[in-house]
Amino acid sequence: MKTVLAQLRRIDVRLIIAAMFAIAVLHIATVFTAPSLAVSSAWDRLAPALKANTMVVFPPVTPDAQPLPYLAPDSRIAMCLFDTRQSPVALTASLPAPGWTLTLYDKNGLAIYTAAGRPDRPTAVSLLLVPDDDRFMGLTPEAKGQRSPRQNQLRVQALRGLAVLRAPDAGYAYRARNEAELSAALCGMQQRIP
Repeated sequence: MKTVLAQLRRIDVRLIIAAMFAIAVLHIATVFTAPSLAVSSAWDRLAPALKANTMVVFPPVTPDAQPLPYLAPDSRIAMCLFDTRQSPVALTASLPAPGWTLTLYDKNGLAIYTAAGRPDRPTAVSLLLVPDDDRFMGLTPEAKGQRSPRQNQLRVQALRGLAVLRAPDAGYAYRARNEAELSAALCGMQQRIP
């Protein structure tokens, strides 16, 4: 008993603190590198099934039919694989109630933009996704002295990515509305302005 107590007194507290710090750094490094080491990302799984710059409404999630693993069965989703390398991409959607979200992900799965529905009124989202570089994409209506039909421009740091529109399953009474709102969402190439 005395030898155990003597050994405990000889433990260097600085060594314990250094070990805990090293473990914390290793954990953080592992968390940040894990997505890049994944065998197959969501992009890799969905890119062959989705047409670029087209919104696709997926069927309800069941254990046998999931576009991605571990999707919640209590929601419906629509996805668009956007690609701004050739032209800006116009994205419009309506978020009519709480629980509705529109999230943009880059090719690596990092969320770069999120909009959520509000309880007091529908949220209309109208974005123009433009690449975050110095390419000339044509004159804007403002440059020509005209009024722009666009509300917002979003500079995305990803040239390609996924736009995911999520609608919560609020029950049978709301299924037709949810389906109509998901189907009305648009994602397409913006015509170049001469």
